[in-house]
This record gives sequence, structure tokens and C-alpha cells, in this order.
Amino acid sequence: MEERKLLHSFLAKSQEELPPRRMKDSYIEVLLPLGSEPELREKYLTVQNTVRFGRILEDLDSLGVLVCYMHTKNDSSKMSPLSIVTALVDKIDMCKKSLSPEQDIKFSGHVSWVGKSSMEVKMQMFQAGICKSANP
Repeated sequence: MEERKLLHSFLAKSQEELPPRRMKDSYIEVLLPLGSEPELREKYLTVQNTVRFGRILEDLDSLGVLVCYMHTKNDSSKMSPLSIVTALVDKIDMCKKSLSPEQDIKFSGHVSWVGKSSMEVKMQMFQAGICKSANP
């Protein structure tokens, strides 16, 4: 708890103190190797041998938080003084009804808008001919 109190000193006093950021500064790509790592695949499968979409939503949520931390990263501190939570998802567009458990999935995301106390993250998920995107 004392560490968290100390982190307060790393917060900017005004918007002018914040370094400029671009969308590409927060861009990240992550590969979920379902096809190439069968032991990992088991954690994502239902009893019908389909991909658990709830697990994918958890991964998208974690990616959104990681993107936010990358956007707000302060090189002078090992820990972030910020607490980041996912407030909502605007929409999820699905091009196909299901994901293949035998193919890898690539997630990508970046910050697309920032206010004084909130930000928007745009994310996409690709799997060989299947497209999905989410805005938390």
C-alpha cells in the first residue's frame, strides 16, 4: 500500500506536462498459438471441440488494458501510478460464427482516442479468413 501512495508523485500535475503520444506508440500485436501449441489449445476448447468465446473476450480485455498501459507508460517508474479498468465494449463485429481451434489467432490493438480521464482502444482479431474487432 505504501508503494501505491509513493506512485502518486509520478502523476502529471497538468496536461501540458504529459509527453505527446501517437496511436502507433501504443500499437501491439500478440499471437495466440492455438494451432501451433496443442497443450495451450486445450485451455480454449469446449466439450464440443470449439473455441470458448468467453476466453477470447478475457484475452481481448487483457489486451485492452495492456494497450492503455503502453500509452501511459512512464519510463522513469517501474510501476504505473494509474489503475486501468475496462468500462465497456461498444461493439464486436464478427465475420464468421466460430473460430477454428486448429489455427493461431493474432490480436492487435492501439489507442484511438484519449480524454482527460478516459481513452478508447481499437482492437482486432485475425484468424485465416476470419475477422473480429472490439472497442472497449
